[in-house]
Amino acid sequence: MKRQRVGSSLVEDVQVELREEILMGVLAPGERLLVQPLSRRLNVSLSVVREVLTRLTQQGLVKSAPQQGFAVMSLSRQDLVDLTRVRVDIETLMVRRAIAEGDLAWEASVVATHHHMARTEALVDGALNASWRSAHAAFHATVASGCDSPLLQGFRSELYDKAELYRAWAVRASARRDVAKEHRDICEAVLDRDADRACELAAAHIQLTTDLLLASPPAADAG
Repeated sequence: MKRQRVGSSLVEDVQVELREEILMGVLAPGERLLVQPLSRRLNVSLSVVREVLTRLTQQGLVKSAPQQGFAVMSLSRQDLVDLTRVRVDIETLMVRRAIAEGDLAWEASVVATHHHMARTEALVDGALNASWRSAHAAFHATVASGCDSPLLQGFRSELYDKAELYRAWAVRASARRDVAKEHRDICEAVLDRDADRACELAAAHIQLTTDLLLASPPAADAG
C-alpha cells in the first residue's frame, strides 16, 4: 500500500528523506537514481519520485540528462573551486552590506542563531548531525539577512544548497579545524561591526572547507 499522505506534504517528506540519504552518503556521488526502484522502496507513486528528484536537481544534489535519467551529483574539483570562488564573493559582499544595514533586531537574531548552533552537537556517531546542519545554515543565513537585497538572498541560498553535498563529504576532515571558534569569531566580528574582519573570517571559513576536501583524495576524486 502506498503512503497515505498526499500532495505537497508527501513530496516534502520524501524529499527530506532522499536529501538525507544523499548527504549521509547512503546514496553515493554519481549513483543512478532509478524512478521505479525508488518508488517501490519509498512506497510512493512514480510521479512523487519524479517531483522529488526534480526538486533535488534544482538544489544541486541531483543531476539529470536526456535518455539517462537522474543520478546523485558527482563531486568535481573544478566545480568545487569555481563554486567556492563565487560563494566567497557573494558571501563577503552580503556580510559587508549586512553590517552596514542591519539593525538591532538583526543583531539579536545573529546572537540567537549562533547560540543555538553552538549548543547543538555537530557529530552524532561520527556522522554530521542533521540538527546541527540546519542550525549552521540558519546562522550563516541570518548573518547575511542584514543585507536588504532579495536578489542577492536568492542567489546566496542557491549557492549554499549547491555546496551542501561538498560540506557533507568534508565532515571527515573536520577534526583538523576548530569550527566552533571559526563561528564564534565571525559572530563577534559581525556584532563589533568590523566589516573587514568579518569578511576576512567568512572568506577563510568557506575556503578552508574546500581546502580540506581537496586534500582528501577519496572525497575529492569521487564521481
